[in-house]
Amino acid sequence: TANPIPPTDENLAQGMMIYNMNCVVCHGSPVKKENPLGHSFYPPVPQFPEDPPDKPDNETYWIVKNGVRYTGMPAWDRTLSEDDMWKVTLFLEHWNNLPPAVKEKWEKGL
Repeated sequence: TANPIPPTDENLAQGMMIYNMNCVVCHGSPVKKENPLGHSFYPPVPQFPEDPPDKPDNETYWIVKNGVRYTGMPAWDRTLSEDDMWKVTLFLEHWNNLPPAVKEKWEKGL
C-alpha cells in the first residue's frame, strides 16, 4: 500500500512532531543523537541519526502500526490515528530529504 498522505511541508512537519512526541526517546534525533534508553533494549533500537530508516513506506507503516514482537517497539494502532501513523511514516521516509523549512525546525529540536 502506498502512503496516502502527500509529502507537503505541513504533513512532514506534523510527522516530525508525532515522531518527537513518541519516538525520539528511543530512536534519536539530530539534537538527541545518543539515546541510552534505545541502547538499553535487546536487541538495541535502531538509532536513526546514525542509521536513517530505509525501508519502503509500507513496511515502516506496518512496523509503526503493529510494533515488533519480542522487542521494545510497541504497536501504535491504538494510540495514533491512521493519518498520524502515515504522517510519521512519511517523515521517516523523508528523513534525509526534508524541505528546508521542516529541516530547520528538525535540526533545532522544534
